[in-house]
Amino acid sequence: MFAGIDIGGTTIKYGIVAADGSIAQQTSVPTNPQAGKDAMIEQLQSIVKKLSEQGESIGVGFPSVVNPKDGCVYHPPNLPGWGIVPLIELLQSVSSVPLTVDNDANVAGLAESELGAGNDASHFLYITLGTGVGGAIIVENRIFTGERGGAGEVGHIVMDFNATTEAGKQLFQTGTLEEIIGRAGLITMGHLFAAKYPDSTLNNVKDLDVKDISEAAVRHDVAALECLKHAGTVLGLGLCSMLAILDMRVVVVGGGVSQAHPIFLDTARNTLKTRALPTIASESDIRAAKFGSTAGLVGAAMLGKIHAETF
Repeated sequence: MFAGIDIGGTTIKYGIVAADGSIAQQTSVPTNPQAGKDAMIEQLQSIVKKLSEQGESIGVGFPSVVNPKDGCVYHPPNLPGWGIVPLIELLQSVSSVPLTVDNDANVAGLAESELGAGNDASHFLYITLGTGVGGAIIVENRIFTGERGGAGEVGHIVMDFNATTEAGKQLFQTGTLEEIIGRAGLITMGHLFAAKYPDSTLNNVKDLDVKDISEAAVRHDVAALECLKHAGTVLGLGLCSMLAILDMRVVVVGGGVSQAHPIFLDTARNTLKTRALPTIASESDIRAAKFGSTAGLVGAAMLGKIHAETF
C-alpha cells in the first residue's frame, strides 16, 4: 500500500492507495494558507508521520513548480509567503519511508499514465481544465519535468498577442490559454456570447458559472453552444502547437471544465483534425481522463511508489 498527499489551495487530501489505484483510506483537511508557511509545514509533517506508519512510500502533489534537482518548491501562487522552500527535505526528515514531491498537475497526469486513460500510451499530453489550466508531459511513461521542474505549464501558451493586460494581472498572464478558457475566462466568454443573443437564458443567470453554460447548452441555448464551440476551438488550436512541438498525438483532458457539454471537446477534436500537422492530425486523439477529484491523491501515491522502487 502506498500513501499519497494532494495539496490544494483550499484542501489537503491524503490517504492510502493500493497498487491498482483503489483508495483504501482517505481524509481531507483545510489547507488554511492564511495561517502561514510554518504552520502549514508543521501540519504536513504531522500528516507525513501518520502516513509513514501505514504506507511503503509517500508521494506528494504540490501546487507549484517543484525542482527535482534541489527538492524545493518555488513560489506557489495560492500559498502566499512561501517563496522558495526545501519541502522534500523538510518532509523526508520526519518520514521513515521514501518520500518525494512533484507538481500537482504532474501527479494527476501520472495517475492517468499508470492506471487511467493514458495507460496504453507511452507518450501523451495531460491537461487539466478548471480554475486554471495546468498540464503534464508524459514521456516513456514518466513525467517530463524539464530542466528545473517547470515543464507542462500549458496554460501559459500565448493565444492572443493583441490582448491587453487586465487589472490585477501581469503581462505573462495576458492572452494566454488559461486566461481565455480557465474558469474566469469561460465565464467572461459566456457573458459576451449572451450579449449577442438577447433571448439566451444565460442573460437570466445572476452569478454565471461554467456549469450554467453547460446546462444551457444541453437545452440547445445558442449562446451557450457558441461559447463552448469557441472555447473548444481555442483549446484545439493550442493543442495543435503543443503537439507539434512535442511530436505527440494523444491528449488526456481532466478537470471540472472538461465535464462541460460534449460540444466543447468535440470541437477541440475537430480543430486538431483540421489544423494540426498532417503527421499528427490523422492520429490525434483527445481522451477524457479516467480519474476525477481523486486524480491527485492516486497520482501522488503512484509517484511515491515509483520513487521508492529507485530509492
